[in-house]
Amino acid sequence: MAIEDIHIFEAQQLRVVAEEYRNKGYEVTTEAALDFVPGFRADLIARKDGDVRVIEVKSRISLTKTPEAAKAAKIISSKPGWSYDLHMLGEPEGLYSVENPQSFDRERIRQRIELAESALGAGFPEYGFLVAWAASEAAVRKLVEEEGVAIKRVTSAAYTVGMGVYHGAISREDYNYLTQMARHMHAIVHGFAADEVDGEMARGLIETAKRLLIPNEIDDE
Repeated sequence: MAIEDIHIFEAQQLRVVAEEYRNKGYEVTTEAALDFVPGFRADLIARKDGDVRVIEVKSRISLTKTPEAAKAAKIISSKPGWSYDLHMLGEPEGLYSVENPQSFDRERIRQRIELAESALGAGFPEYGFLVAWAASEAAVRKLVEEEGVAIKRVTSAAYTVGMGVYHGAISREDYNYLTQMARHMHAIVHGFAADEVDGEMARGLIETAKRLLIPNEIDDE
């Protein structure tokens, strides 16, 4: 896995975490130095009503390269009203990539959307949901490619949709929605019950896949 991929992944997730704290009413500062921890710069500092949180957003690889983090965590946590929060990230490529993977082209994305609709119509919303997810993620990947960034390996769903919002290929609303849908997708494919995945949820994801594909089709005209 390329170091630049890890840096991109961390940067996009850092933006997400910062936004989450802002939505909770915190004042957020990025890349902040702490005068009582020499040489240490926090990824984020969030402040609200006397609550000060020093937040690090790191992959395992980056964390091994910042040994001072453990010492900083102890110092920070010892201060009244301060806490140290570490957000450990999964690796950008959480899956073993097959050799020479080929992302769906537009025709295959359309075919998957049609298959998802057929499954839903036949009374199999869970299957339709999974196929619609495949179409949606492939459509996001296409949009990212149009921004000049190629995703050539099998990656985690979080990495793909994160790249989409990071490069402006999808909206924040689409990112939030797909992130929520990914949780259901992971539950199903890993053998957990996801009873909340019904026809309405499957239909919503199918419509999202269609909408994400539209810009690509318009560009071809």
